[in-house]
Amino acid sequence: MRYQGGKSRIAQQIVDVITSQRERESSSNTFVSLFCGSCVIESKLAPNFKRVICNDKHKYLIEMFKALQNGYDLPENITEEQYKYIREHKDENPALTGFVGFGCSFGGKWFGGYARNNANTNYALQSKRSVMKDIPNLMNAKFTCLDYKDVIIPKDSIVYADPPYANTTTYQGQKFDTNEFWDYMRKISKDNKVFISEQNAPNDFECIWEKPFTRTLDRNKENQFKVTEKLFTYKGDI
Repeated sequence: MRYQGGKSRIAQQIVDVITSQRERESSSNTFVSLFCGSCVIESKLAPNFKRVICNDKHKYLIEMFKALQNGYDLPENITEEQYKYIREHKDENPALTGFVGFGCSFGGKWFGGYARNNANTNYALQSKRSVMKDIPNLMNAKFTCLDYKDVIIPKDSIVYADPPYANTTTYQGQKFDTNEFWDYMRKISKDNKVFISEQNAPNDFECIWEKPFTRTLDRNKENQFKVTEKLFTYKGDI
């Protein structure tokens, strides 16, 4: 599904790294994602675990996934008028709001502007197909809507964290405390194998994989910037 900051283009590479590390260093059967977003990585990892916990603080996104687990049918077309109505009446159908707010918005930005269809693209249908491709692997996942620090993590879990980029994004309307985040990653790394997607990390974290790619910020196709996505693990006190 269209989702700002989503990792569909590099998801399989991240999954491969986590899977390889798990095979060498852990026999855990529990996977926990603290910022699951559109679940593109989570859906690929889930079949390898007996227990899967997917968390995100965005309540409408979580409501969408819970509804899909219960057989909810997403629409294949959303008009601009419907988009505007749903934007102004978010709680009438939280699951639909979660889908439209991301899947029918330009660049997957939460109600960041209606993505108009063209001769080659129906954005609602495209997003529906994407999420419906992933949901079968998540039917037994437990979805929670909590602050990442409140998620109960069973000991010896494989944990994946894809936080808001430092200095670029808020965390559900609040400034994201990057220092607090890294301190928490250190804490949970004592009892779990933790993988963090970020561009940079403190010196006591090791980059085990990286990939440069280009992002587009808005409708102006020329408004692009290059980033290097990296995957870190905690290497301990230095």
